[in-house]
Amino acid sequence: MAQNTLESIPTILDQSIHPQFAKQAEAQLKSLESNQGFSVNLLHIVALTNLSIQTRLAGALFFKNLIKRKWINEDGEYLLPLDDINQIKTQILDVMINLPNNLQIQIGESISIIAESDFPHNWQNLIDELVSKLSTTDFVLNKGILLVAHSIFKKWRPLFRSDELFLEIKMVLDKFAQPFLSLLIKVDELIQQSLSNDKASLEIYFENLLLLTQIYYDLNCQDIPEFFEDNLSIGMNIMHKYLQLSTPLLTDPDDDENIDIAIKVKTSIVELILLYISRYAEEFDPLIEQFITTVWNLINQYVTKQQKYDLLVVKSLTFLTSISKINKYQYYFNNESSLKEIIEKIILPNIYFREVDEELFEDEPINYVRSDLEGSDFDTRRKSATDFLRELKEVNTELLTSTVMTYVNQFLNLGDDWKNKDVAIYLFSSLAAKGSVTNIGVTSTNVLIDVVEFFSNNIANDLVSDQAHLNLKTDAIKYIFTFRNQLTKDQLLTTIPLLINHLNNPNPVVYTYSAITIEKLLSMTNFTDHSPVFTKSDIQPFVNDLLTNLFRLVLSNNSSPEKLAENEFLIKSIMRVLNTAENIIDPQFKITIINQMLQILQLISKNPSNPKFTHYIFESLGLLIKFSDSSNISDDQRIPQYIQLILPSLLSILGDDVQEFVPYVFQILAFLLELLPSSSPLPDDYKNLIKPLLSPIVWEFRGNIPGIFRLLIAILEQEPQVFASSEADLTPLLGVFQKLIASKANDQYGFDLLQVILLKIPLNILSNYLNQIGILLLTRLKNSRTDKFIKKFVVFLTSLCCIPLNPVYQEIGKSINADFIVQFIDSVQPGVFQLIYNNFILPTAGTLVNSQDKKVATLGLSELINSKSLKENYTSLVIPTIEALCKNLNSLSGIQKSTNNAVLGNTLSSETASIAINELDLESFSFGSQFSKIVSIQKKPFDPLPSVKSNDQQSIRFGAISNIKKLGDTGVLNQVSDEAKSVLNSM
Repeated sequence: MAQNTLESIPTILDQSIHPQFAKQAEAQLKSLESNQGFSVNLLHIVALTNLSIQTRLAGALFFKNLIKRKWINEDGEYLLPLDDINQIKTQILDVMINLPNNLQIQIGESISIIAESDFPHNWQNLIDELVSKLSTTDFVLNKGILLVAHSIFKKWRPLFRSDELFLEIKMVLDKFAQPFLSLLIKVDELIQQSLSNDKASLEIYFENLLLLTQIYYDLNCQDIPEFFEDNLSIGMNIMHKYLQLSTPLLTDPDDDENIDIAIKVKTSIVELILLYISRYAEEFDPLIEQFITTVWNLINQYVTKQQKYDLLVVKSLTFLTSISKINKYQYYFNNESSLKEIIEKIILPNIYFREVDEELFEDEPINYVRSDLEGSDFDTRRKSATDFLRELKEVNTELLTSTVMTYVNQFLNLGDDWKNKDVAIYLFSSLAAKGSVTNIGVTSTNVLIDVVEFFSNNIANDLVSDQAHLNLKTDAIKYIFTFRNQLTKDQLLTTIPLLINHLNNPNPVVYTYSAITIEKLLSMTNFTDHSPVFTKSDIQPFVNDLLTNLFRLVLSNNSSPEKLAENEFLIKSIMRVLNTAENIIDPQFKITIINQMLQILQLISKNPSNPKFTHYIFESLGLLIKFSDSSNISDDQRIPQYIQLILPSLLSILGDDVQEFVPYVFQILAFLLELLPSSSPLPDDYKNLIKPLLSPIVWEFRGNIPGIFRLLIAILEQEPQVFASSEADLTPLLGVFQKLIASKANDQYGFDLLQVILLKIPLNILSNYLNQIGILLLTRLKNSRTDKFIKKFVVFLTSLCCIPLNPVYQEIGKSINADFIVQFIDSVQPGVFQLIYNNFILPTAGTLVNSQDKKVATLGLSELINSKSLKENYTSLVIPTIEALCKNLNSLSGIQKSTNNAVLGNTLSSETASIAINELDLESFSFGSQFSKIVSIQKKPFDPLPSVKSNDQQSIRFGAISNIKKLGDTGVLNQVSDEAKSVLNSM
């Protein structure tokens, strides 16, 4: 890289800090990032102390994102120059451990990303290097090293157990366990020496202790290592010491914003002993009792203290909850005096509505809802106390119920203070719910109390009264949310108008909980057949009011793109209403709300900030397009109208390169085209997209690939002539196929694209390319095949064998058929088909698990044995194919003799429609490289025989055996085994 280019990097980083130059600066940096030496020099810039901290931080962030994007691709190939890769791994540790804290975090995450792909096999000296740098005197240095170690080891926590994982952990333990324990003991000694007056040293030692505690968890997260079991008393006695320790040097009672390092250490220790109690209780048993007493005291010590102690209390309550599940220790919780002490000293103080809760309710309502929502990932004191109470109920239901109801009635009778009634409702709800409140609500309740009666007597009035306190209104709505499964459909229907009315409440918590509850009601399914409880006819009287109010609320928060997208609960409720309403929305009103959606999209595209909001709005847009209205407007009129209405906004997003939205935009564009009648010409706007779609650069971002692919297929299916007027037009399309088929991550798209090309492009135009296409496939099969590739290869070939069975492809089936497959493979090298067939096609066809793949392979092979090519050139393959088919058919259920003599493909029913949103998880989204599928408009995989249900095993048997029996006149059937003959005679 030229010296003047290197010198410009700090200047460009400076510009990236300023919003008006940020986009241009980022583009400049990206244009340089593949150059030799850029990434290494960027790392050096982060280390330069003569630059401003803002510039260095911008460099660290860009470096981390560069590593995330460019270190390695889906196929395990490095994307940066190899010399840069080696230099970074050699230098990054030394750079990182000498950085200030905010830069350390970014470079530490970069190391974690590198280690995820390279450690241990391609970074074998990493642990040795870390251990060699540990010091007995320099604990600022040690902090950096431990931060790196934790960033590497913490990846083990969520992983599934495997031999490979345990070998990696063992390798680390062999090198790191003893130095770790020695350092833990040394830190303990130094802390004891500094407790009296050395605050500065104490802080750095505690920062080391925090990281050591976190690493302790990392090294034990999958199984208890023998080393830690042998040294259990040493390690846990140190942990117990600091769980009890209180030092004024590390505590600032007036600071409620920042969590003291001592509290962070205590929290991490409780998390560690929680791991031991839940996973290694037998080994931990001798030490458990002392920890029970200490944790109990911790909760009492911090029960009424500031918000900064919340996580410690939450973890401590979770520890006690786990203890209550162990029979040996249930005597702590199984008598009235103990329960009263627990309720009065632990439960009630932690569920009481504190001043900090009121501030959150008023000042940060959406964050309040997120943290308060049952079933959410946010841990709060209230939730943890509730979980503890529910677990205590399992110890002695009758005793706990009678004890808690005493307190419920006491708080209900304390007068007009809404906080007392709030406590009573919270206590009762915790007592009533059996088990946890999941995403589908409470599935069973405490039989000793009546949730409907409690609602009628104590809650219903707050739902309708204008005088009820806002928190009690919220409690009333939450009660419906929590116990919706215990109310009848008629009862719930009466609440919908009330909930719609609460959408007009000016308080964000009240209207947000109303939207959430409406969404949950509409997502309810019957427990017997999983059909929706509420249908479009149920909500028809409310649908316009519902959508009008919800859109008004979304658009009312338009002071900034971030504020507009803040409340994902509103847009999720819109999505659910649209999914339930289907086609009952008035056509003109539908146009109105599509325009509102496009308006919202344009606003939030200026700064995408909430990936859930983004996903739900694209799901909603998909639903509006998907469902025809109740009028008799045909697709010939409706879809062109939608294209004209929606395309300008979507193309604007593409033009502005709003990367977070691009994968969604491609899916909507493709879906609109898929719905366009085949007789309609391809719109000009789509024609203008073809050249960009075929350019290599748009395929570089892996999150784009599924959406681009779907759009490309939609264009190809709508008007293949745009790719087939000449060989020159076809070359870029085949270039995309070549790129996809070479990728281990994306080869399935390569097969699907080739399939559509063969079915849509005339063979006379393709003929000059077929040999090269075959060479690409067989080269990949020979040199870098994977199980996925082989299976997709087999399904691809057998799918084409099935084409003549589908009346839709009657004309195409004359040329794309089983004979074509044999000739296509043999065009690479005469006679190679037999080798491919024996080694890959036949063995793999019997191992397919997916029901559609099994159907296609079975019927495709049965077509193949009747092909002219097999009969004339590969007769030796016929009998092994029959034997394999009969073996597979024999495993199918429903082997009764078929009475269906109809022509295959003309009389069998089609597959069901796409999966309902209700049945899918729409909770986890994040902006990044991962593709997010719009569930409401997902496209089913290509099926050459949609008229044969994949689970209709009798019809599959009938079709396959019918094809095999066509060989009867040749005498071949007399040569098969008795087992095969038995299968053939079963029809």
